Amino acid sequence: MKKKTVLLIILSLLLLTGHSGTLSAAGTRPVSAQSPTEISFWHSMGGVMGVTLEGIVQNFNDTVGAEKGISIKTVYQGKNLELAKKLKAAVQANDTDSMPDLTLMSSGETGYMLNLEIAVKAEDIFNDNLIGLSQDDFLPGAVKALSYQDKAVGLPFAPSSLVMYYNRDAFIAADLDPDTPPKTIAELAEVSKKLTIEENGQISQYGFGLVIDSWHMASWIGQQNHDGNGYSLFGDNDNGHADQMTKVVFDENGTMQHFLEIYTAAAKEGNFKYKDDDLVNNFIAGNVTITLHSSSMLPGLLKDTAGNFELGVAAIPMVDENSTGGVSFGGSAIYPMNLGDENNFNAALEFLKFFYLPEQQVTWQAGSGYLPAVKSAFESEAYKSFVAENPFYNVAPAQVLASNPNIQEPMVGVGTTILVILKDGIAEVLDGNMSIEEGVAEMADQCNIAIEEYNDAN
Repeated sequence: MKKKTVLLIILSLLLLTGHSGTLSAAGTRPVSAQSPTEISFWHSMGGVMGVTLEGIVQNFNDTVGAEKGISIKTVYQGKNLELAKKLKAAVQANDTDSMPDLTLMSSGETGYMLNLEIAVKAEDIFNDNLIGLSQDDFLPGAVKALSYQDKAVGLPFAPSSLVMYYNRDAFIAADLDPDTPPKTIAELAEVSKKLTIEENGQISQYGFGLVIDSWHMASWIGQQNHDGNGYSLFGDNDNGHADQMTKVVFDENGTMQHFLEIYTAAAKEGNFKYKDDDLVNNFIAGNVTITLHSSSMLPGLLKDTAGNFELGVAAIPMVDENSTGGVSFGGSAIYPMNLGDENNFNAALEFLKFFYLPEQQVTWQAGSGYLPAVKSAFESEAYKSFVAENPFYNVAPAQVLASNPNIQEPMVGVGTTILVILKDGIAEVLDGNMSIEEGVAEMADQCNIAIEEYNDAN
C-alpha cells in the first residue's frame, strides 16, 4: 500500500470535489442576493473526522450553498453521549430556538429518535422523495441497523464495522506471512502464540489483545449459522428491531456457549491479552500486535503507526470454519429536524443531497474511515480510484457487502448495561472464576433483569 498521510488524502479529495458548483462565465459562483439561510448542524465528530466533516460542509457552503443562499454552521457537541444529552435537554425544555436543524445521533439512540416527533424519519424522506434517494439506494445492513418494525428511522451517516488491525513487521519477524492473516479464532490462537515474546518470565509483546463486549459479540454471535438462515440472533424479536426486545437468546440458541468454548481455548493457547485499559496505544507502541477495532480508526492508525511499523488490515476472524462470517453495523445517523421553519428544513435537505453524492461519500470515507452509506459510491470512479491506491479502505466495505444484513447489534434501551455485563462476564470466564456454562447463565440472567426493569419503567 502506498503510504499517504491522512491530511493529504483528505486535501486531495476535497480539491477534486470542491468545484462541483455551477460557475458563471466569469468563473465565479453566483450568490443569492438575499441573506443566506443559516442552519445549525450538531455533530460528535472530533479529530480528523471533524476536520473532514468541516471540509465537506465548507465545500457545500462554497458551492451549492452559495448558489442557493444557504450557510451551514457546524457545532461540535462532544462525543455521542454528550450530544444526546444536550439534544434531550433542549427537547425536555421545549427550547426549539436552541435545537439544531440537522443532528447526528448514535445508532443506540434510534429508539429515542423514533418517538421524537420533530425528528424527520428516513422512511418519510424516502416516501416523499425529499433527497432524491430511496431506501434501496442505501446499504441494506446500515438501514436495518437504524430501523424499527420495518420503518427506517435514521439516515445512515457514518456506518462502521469491526476490522482486524495487525503489525505486519511483527509478522515478518515471527516468520509469518503478513499477507495471510488469521481467518478463524483457532488460526488467531496459533498466530498469536508465535507472535508472543517473553523476557525475564514476563510477556513483553502479546500476539492478540482485545477486551470483548457486546459490540464484538453482536458479530461473533450473529455470524454463527445456528438455525440455517445464515445468521443467529443476540436477542428476541429480531434483536429488538421487529418489536421491543424482551430477553437475550444467546443462551437459548447456544451461540455464546459455542463461542466461549472456542475462545477460551484460543486465549489460553495464544496468550491473549484480554484485560487492557489502553489497548489502542499498546497496539501503536507494538506491545500488542493484533487487535480488533472500528473501521473509523483506520485514518488515525495509519498516521500513528507510520513511524513504528507497517499496518495491516483484514476482516475479523470467524468463530470457526462453519461460520458465515460477517459483521454488525455501528456508527451514527443523521436527522433533519422540522422546527417549523420551512426554509431551514429545505436547506437541511439540500445538504443531505450534497453529502450523499458519491464524490462526497468517498471524501468522507477517506478522512473518517466510515463507510460510504449509498451503493452508488462503491460504483463510482472516485471510489474505485481511491481504494486502488489505498486498498486498506476497501477491507471494511468488502466485509460488510458480503455480510448478512440481519447480523445486527441489539436495539435495546439498556445497551450500555449489556455491554458491561458481557465485558465483565467474559473476563470472569477467561479468568477461570466461572465455568463456561455458569458464565453464559449469569450473563443471560443479568441482561434479562436489566431489560425487564427498563421495559417495565418505559
